[in-house]
Amino acid sequence: MVDVLEGGDLKKWNCIYPAYINSNRSIKRGRRIPKELAVENPTCQEIGDVVKSLGLRHEVQPKKHYTRELDRERWQLGRVKVQLLDSNGAPLHETIKSKGELMQYVATMIPKLKSRSAKGTDQQQASSSGKNKKKKGKK
Repeated sequence: MVDVLEGGDLKKWNCIYPAYINSNRSIKRGRRIPKELAVENPTCQEIGDVVKSLGLRHEVQPKKHYTRELDRERWQLGRVKVQLLDSNGAPLHETIKSKGELMQYVATMIPKLKSRSAKGTDQQQASSSGKNKKKKGKK
């Protein structure tokens, strides 16, 4: 999944790993935004979806991993490369001018994604159906 237009040097683009905005991580383990703004277990695909909605040039690299990740589980893999500045150093987006602003925006938008809201309702239904079951066993 690549949304890279011609003429961009990927080495100069900003890199966002899911650990940067994960509320389950400590700052020592890689979180870069305040815990109140962070989101629980984001994926690189979700980050890519939010960046795509902004209209910024980006590339989702699902096979890359963050160097501080000790356990390389499937949902933790990936990163997103984003071009925030043009060749002259001017921001490409009117409201997002830095990597920090981008990470905070992405963290606020991920819970609003359709994929996230579907997961939340599935989890709520599973937890509510488990409450009504009778336990069998000795009394």
